[in-house]
Amino acid sequence: MLDRDINNTKNEDPKKSLSLILDAMKLKSDFLKSLEIRREEDIKGLFDSLFHFKKFYNQVIEATPISVFSQAYSTLKDSSLSYDERVSKFVSTVKGLDVKDAKDMAKEIIHFIEPEKFPLWNRWIWNEEKNSGSLTYVLKDDVSLKSEQDFFKALSELRSILDIFGLDLPNYYGTSIFLVYAYVRYLDYTTHLAIDKKVAGLLPTHLSTTALVLGLKPFLKVVKYAHSRA
Repeated sequence: MLDRDINNTKNEDPKKSLSLILDAMKLKSDFLKSLEIRREEDIKGLFDSLFHFKKFYNQVIEATPISVFSQAYSTLKDSSLSYDERVSKFVSTVKGLDVKDAKDMAKEIIHFIEPEKFPLWNRWIWNEEKNSGSLTYVLKDDVSLKSEQDFFKALSELRSILDIFGLDLPNYYGTSIFLVYAYVRYLDYTTHLAIDKKVAGLLPTHLSTTALVLGLKPFLKVVKYAHSRA
């Protein structure tokens, strides 16, 4: 038998948490789709919605003029371009980030702008150079990803499995949540090996950390406020 994950059931209903995360993801998608970069405040709002990249805001704004960043962001929204073209143009235009971070940032934005078409794909989901990341944690022992085609095939199979368990969505939100959750669980496991377990109660729950890594903190506040007013 499988035991409940006490880190997710101790304080709140995990189903409710999942519902809140999905609502917040929709809000983030709406925000990024409608966002127009005209002022520095617009860029700041974008970075506030990207957990991993918030720390790079100052160096990007210092190295990339607002008009140039605006053009780069518009490229990510341009559905007439291929996925690779959008990522490549963003990476070559935005300064203040190394290539790997620029790629990950572009891919996260594209995922939320077109979640029906593009999955969340960054280094901690699947690093094609090292063949590492959370997707590799959940593969069968005798399976490895050798190409982009393998990556999308694995995601397709994961979506089918999630559909069976009730996470039947018309987009890649489900795989994003599952794979970030797997990443968070892995980090939590390695952290517990390194620190006194008495500290574990001070760490955020896995679903809370999943939402944080997905950059949903500002949108969860809106969702929770709306629920409290309902």
